[in-house]
Amino acid sequence: MERNSITEGQGGPLQGMRVMLTGMAFAGPFAARWLGDMGAEIIKIEVPGRGDTSRIGRRVNEAGSVPKWISLGRNMNSFEFNMNFDVSPESRQVFCDLVKECDIWINSVPNIGKHGATDELAMGSNPRLVIVHVTGFGLPESGGSPELLGNPCVDPVAQAFSGLAAMQGMPDGPYLTANPIVCDSVTAHQAAVAALAAYINVQRTGKGQVVDVSMYESAAYLMVYHWCSQLNGEGLYERSGPLNQLWRPFGYYECSDGQWVAVGVWGLGIWKKFCDLMGVDGEVEFPYMDTCGQDDPEKVEKMDVIWTAYLSTHTAAEVEAEFRRLGIPTSKINNAEDAYRNPHWQSRNDFVKIRDLTSGEDFIDIATVPKFLGTPCEAYKPAPLLGQESDLVLRELLGYNEERIAALKECGAVAASLVSK
Repeated sequence: MERNSITEGQGGPLQGMRVMLTGMAFAGPFAARWLGDMGAEIIKIEVPGRGDTSRIGRRVNEAGSVPKWISLGRNMNSFEFNMNFDVSPESRQVFCDLVKECDIWINSVPNIGKHGATDELAMGSNPRLVIVHVTGFGLPESGGSPELLGNPCVDPVAQAFSGLAAMQGMPDGPYLTANPIVCDSVTAHQAAVAALAAYINVQRTGKGQVVDVSMYESAAYLMVYHWCSQLNGEGLYERSGPLNQLWRPFGYYECSDGQWVAVGVWGLGIWKKFCDLMGVDGEVEFPYMDTCGQDDPEKVEKMDVIWTAYLSTHTAAEVEAEFRRLGIPTSKINNAEDAYRNPHWQSRNDFVKIRDLTSGEDFIDIATVPKFLGTPCEAYKPAPLLGQESDLVLRELLGYNEERIAALKECGAVAASLVSK
């Protein structure tokens, strides 16, 4: 639906779409931010006087800049709005007017409807609206156990319940969390994709719908064929730490200089190249399925000795260079600084600078992916001050006059604090 925008210079393939966001870090807001990066206009509703919890993260300078908020809040418009209709009855009509002007509502506030902002009220105001609820364990309408539905959830809890945590760590060590907040991140992507799928359906049918996105199911879906394998005869996954359970060499390996490389020897052609490099016969002495596929433990052990000896005499840079020359998948393990200095990343413009409104400084952040060659995503609106766009939303989107805006501020339904924290 084409509308006037309150966000200047917005480009990307989703230009013209408007998304209302309720919820604090991380999964729901990240889903909306991703859509915002691709051109959608994001109206982020924030609790008056408090705002998103990401605003009060770790500060890195005297001005109080919070990199987490600078990144997560980019391409958003802050609307300080009281969504508790019991406390602020005046907010009900504002809510109805706002959803009429939106295509998608992404919500990650548990049980948000208990104070009046129900799906029924929203859909009654805008039958074409797509509502995406992001929860830990799902919505009651899709089924589930009463003791879990509506319970709060955080990333490691969702990883544990989903089964993802059971696959992390060494066989004889503690279970590990897949970082950084992998469950939140994959849930955000699931929510964004689901929102777009439902939006496309609206264009075809004219009818909106509610979408149920849970954190634990998103993490489980991330494991794709592993569920099918474990539940149909292969047995439960045995943790193998940095190495792949089935293939060798396939995983993370330490080199002579103490640096690590990722190596993936998979496929007969690559296996032969690897064996040639190791100076062994890859057809008779070390056949692919027996050794790489670990069907012959003796051969696997012999190759492990040869491979370990090779690593002990080569640096990570040498392994990376030689393997790439041969066409064997490999990479040194990069941290953020390594990636930023890497000419490949720089040549692809994978980093952008975003202005921080708190300090006036530019901060480095990752650019939008994927890359759209026809409708590039090049506009980055700085993360807003609290309530920065409140007046614009009320005046430009909802058409309220100054008298009504002042009255809403007076009763506490809306605010424009214009602070960063």
